[in-house]
Amino acid sequence: MRIPSGRPKRLGALPMTSMIDVVFLLLIFFLVTSNFAAPENRVDTALRAEGRATQAEELQPQIVEVRLAPSGNAVFTLGENTVGSREALAQLLRQLPPEGGVIVRGSDSVPVQAVADAMQAAIDAGFDRRSYSPGSP
Repeated sequence: MRIPSGRPKRLGALPMTSMIDVVFLLLIFFLVTSNFAAPENRVDTALRAEGRATQAEELQPQIVEVRLAPSGNAVFTLGENTVGSREALAQLLRQLPPEGGVIVRGSDSVPVQAVADAMQAAIDAGFDRRSYSPGSP
């Protein structure tokens, strides 16, 4: 008669050493393939006050509307003025005080390049506070 040596094996027991290896491999895989950076296609949509309280006498931000003309080209509207190029928009913005900032608005139908041109015109005109607001009428 044979006498079994050691502990008796239970049916359905999982080897824990292999399971721990698999869990660590999965953990490493998810850490390596994760993206912790913010998406670059998102632009901040709110102007931020930079370390100071807002006052009633502060200037309001300039609003630049980016729209498509009937010809299919993008046009920029600032108040009552409408221009068709980035340089002309920058020239208009240079005449305004840059302390209030600028908000660029564009609908989904406007090409991204047109919105980028409006933001670059604001940079060229010396506006430090710039923001993008989606969805214009």
